[in-house]
Amino acid sequence: MRVLLNDGSSRSIREEDILYFSNHKNTIFVHTKEGEFVLPTTLSDLYAAYGSTGFERLDRSNVVNIGNIDGYDPERKIVLFNQGEQFATVSESNEARIRRFLASRKNDTP
Repeated sequence: MRVLLNDGSSRSIREEDILYFSNHKNTIFVHTKEGEFVLPTTLSDLYAAYGSTGFERLDRSNVVNIGNIDGYDPERKIVLFNQGEQFATVSESNEARIRRFLASRKNDTP
């Protein structure tokens, strides 16, 4: 995936390095462990493109790579990435789904 840097140049990012996509003031951001980058598209288009590859829309403002989730904070309703340094919000309607996913992943761990 090609993303835009602050200086106007572009860079390639591997799908597995993406933590989540977010929307803020009609701008789409790609969040990775290395930083955030601008992407000229919509969350709906991103979910359509990546929904079948492990990305889930957890609320109106983000599409998350569920394979990169480190944990879930039920009080704040956020999923955690990068040992808690980054997070994305979860809507109430998606809470049960994220809990089931994390429970199944925990059960799959030897």
